[in-house]
Amino acid sequence: MHLRPRALAVLATCAALAVAGCGTRTDAPDPSDPEAAGEWQVEHLAGEPAVDFSPVLATDGDDALVLMLSDEGVLQTHLSLDGGPFVAGEPLATGIRYAALAGAVRLPDGDWFALGSGELEEAGDDEELRFAPFGLRSSDGLAWDVVEVSGFSGPVDLNALVAVENGVVAVGSHRTARDPSMGGFRAAAWFSADGLHFEELALPGADGGESYAGHLVAADGRLLAAGRVAREAALWHSEDAGRTWQRSDDPLVRDAYALSGLAADGEIVLASLAEDAAHLLRSTDGGRTWSRVDAPGPQGEGWTPVWAAGGRFLTLGGLGAVDPWESPEACYADLDQCGYADPDIALYASEDGAQWRRVDTGDSREPDRVAGPADGRTLLLTGERRGFAVRTWPAGAYLPTDSEPAGPRTVELVTLEEGASPEVGVRYHAPMYVHCGMDWFWFGDDTWRRTDDGPGLETGAGDEPDQEWPVKDQMIFGFATVDAGGVLEYSIGDGQVIASYERAAGAPGCD
Repeated sequence: MHLRPRALAVLATCAALAVAGCGTRTDAPDPSDPEAAGEWQVEHLAGEPAVDFSPVLATDGDDALVLMLSDEGVLQTHLSLDGGPFVAGEPLATGIRYAALAGAVRLPDGDWFALGSGELEEAGDDEELRFAPFGLRSSDGLAWDVVEVSGFSGPVDLNALVAVENGVVAVGSHRTARDPSMGGFRAAAWFSADGLHFEELALPGADGGESYAGHLVAADGRLLAAGRVAREAALWHSEDAGRTWQRSDDPLVRDAYALSGLAADGEIVLASLAEDAAHLLRSTDGGRTWSRVDAPGPQGEGWTPVWAAGGRFLTLGGLGAVDPWESPEACYADLDQCGYADPDIALYASEDGAQWRRVDTGDSREPDRVAGPADGRTLLLTGERRGFAVRTWPAGAYLPTDSEPAGPRTVELVTLEEGASPEVGVRYHAPMYVHCGMDWFWFGDDTWRRTDDGPGLETGAGDEPDQEWPVKDQMIFGFATVDAGGVLEYSIGDGQVIASYERAAGAPGCD
């Protein structure tokens, strides 16, 4: 299967595209009120989603729109009017492959408009046409046409789109490298009064290194755009509906590596941190000042989305994957709970962006998109084998709370601290990465070479490990003990020695 390298575009689209508008926050229902009970309603939407890019879930008033665009360029839409059931639109062969959509909005004339970039059919060897901007337009949300958009210079990624009073605003990045698939990203914003002719708008500081703008929301009468410049998070704001922009100097923003999600409800704004899923940045004044708050972000995860819907904020959280380097005590306790398969990720909700609770969605899968129509409903869009499912929670009903899962079982381990030398006779936990075999071992500040001729394992060569050995993700979860003669014995389980080593220089690399 041919997958396009879109680097930062993939990361940006792993965050929320649903836009929360400004306005008065809706008071959340009282969970003790019996009339606040609700029930999830599920609809299944057929279509062929792309491999790398999520669909769009957009709302306007009480209407909701889903757009799926396959890797081969077939557009399938579904539209719900006034809270009614979703109706499938007419499939459209767009002629644009591997396309990413920034979002969809309603224009002042009532038409739906979506903006994206992808590879045009006639691209061939023309790099300019491999990340070409395009528009999609529909008068009824069911029958669509591809429309040409102007004002974009060169290949671009278009990551987020909002409607403003006098047009639309988009943010994304130019691809400036000679080969656009290799990146060369520079963040930019664009404004259009008609959805056809766009004007590029400068984002201050965007030329200070590799940069992108991946998120865009309306908050308290202003626009906020978020992303990264070089190795520093970037937050831009506009007071004039996107025509001019300024960059935030808030130290909490600038100290972060990147902002991976952005959501707003009235004056409250949340931004998630690419490098720290356990915390969020929170603003109560429309993004002018920020504080750091705890979040339920999944362990070992980054690029966490945040959404606003139904008068509350939502994000993903949970136990996440058990990282063998960050949580070896869990891997040594039980290999079945170690690694990156089936992490316990769930939806979490908060009425104020600071206190979070786990939500019972009736579905073990995590949603790809969340949005809230004006009537107060909450919509979750979740992938299925042949399309997507929309789960709807009614307005005025309290989201059901789910119990927190128990954390992984752990065992006590003896750890050799960084920079320390191993004490004679002490059995330290020491995972051994065996992609390139067991001839060399890195332990403490030394490299060690094997001295015995016992059985080995080289997962990079496709060897099957001994069924009695504790191996997971190309790693043996064993122990290292150095004796008085300087020999390191590598053991597993209750003490079975499977290899011995002595200090040696000249260890080769492992690709």
